[in-house]
Amino acid sequence: MNSVSEALQLYPELAVLVGLNTLWTFWILTDSLGRPEWLVGVMSWPEHSDALWIADRQHALAARLHVATPDGGIVWRCSGALTTTIDALRSLPAPDAPGAPRKILKPGPFWPPARLW
Repeated sequence: MNSVSEALQLYPELAVLVGLNTLWTFWILTDSLGRPEWLVGVMSWPEHSDALWIADRQHALAARLHVATPDGGIVWRCSGALTTTIDALRSLPAPDAPGAPRKILKPGPFWPPARLW
């Protein structure tokens, strides 16, 4: 799966997010046995990427990653219930807008922990 429409079928809550920008791409990541484990969405900016990992409606993680350099890092993150995480991501200013987070909070590559809760 890599379409917005398929992601919206699984989580209609995403409509408010993808309605803001249709440049989101989604995938389902599976565990070692091939079972669905995460729905992952990414939207790319020139020097950043916004990412959203969804385990279920109670456990989601959003992050903005600085990707312009190989060592990059996290400049913003939020986790919690899906609707709370989507609301936080929606209110995040574009990377080039005033007030957008720019300071690297955690350098290096980023991957969410095996468990968000």
